[in-house]
Amino acid sequence: MSSWEVFIVEDDIRIAEINKKFVEKVEGFSVCGIALNEEEAKEQIPILRPDLVILDIYFPDMNGLDLLRWIRSEFRGIEVIMVTAATEVKTLKVALEDGIFDYIVKPVIFQRFKDTLLQFNDYKRSISQLSADKEVNQDIIDSLLKREKVEIEPYLLPKGIDPITLEKILSILMHHQKGFTAEDLGQRSGVSRTTARRYLEYLVSEQKAKADITYGGVGRPERIYKYGL
Repeated sequence: MSSWEVFIVEDDIRIAEINKKFVEKVEGFSVCGIALNEEEAKEQIPILRPDLVILDIYFPDMNGLDLLRWIRSEFRGIEVIMVTAATEVKTLKVALEDGIFDYIVKPVIFQRFKDTLLQFNDYKRSISQLSADKEVNQDIIDSLLKREKVEIEPYLLPKGIDPITLEKILSILMHHQKGFTAEDLGQRSGVSRTTARRYLEYLVSEQKAKADITYGGVGRPERIYKYGL
């Protein structure tokens, strides 16, 4: 099995060496380099082109979030795992918005570290096995993104609510956070607007969806349905 190359950016050499030992204890991973500051990181990453970067946030000469943005803008194929003592909600939100693979808080527990590397391996292997000339279905996408499969109990449903249609509509809502009108969701799911509204209102009554009122260009109110509360 080929090895995933990992680059570590950490200003404390002792912690960098611990992270290196952790990486190399996981089969299929090796460390290709270590940078102690921004200059070293920006010098080595373009040369080494690692598969994965282990990145801290606090540095004397930089903020790791700035380096994360640089990696994201320059090297789309490189994934980043933050390993840091930073526990501020704002910092976490920025890191998530900038597309990190994972966020691990120091002190690092090896099993937690190992689990995320194994998830990285599964994700990358699954992506590499997809054929560019084939289409994907929802099950393949959910598997890649580790989404939970929507389970519906048919015997709990009221008359007029089909479990297969309900599962389809709920899955569409779950994966499109901006929400839908009944008409838009009907077109997306292949049912009429009236049918879509019936299922959406059922999901609202079951607290699996919420409905907000918005006004169109001519002042006509519309209900926008979104997943969750």
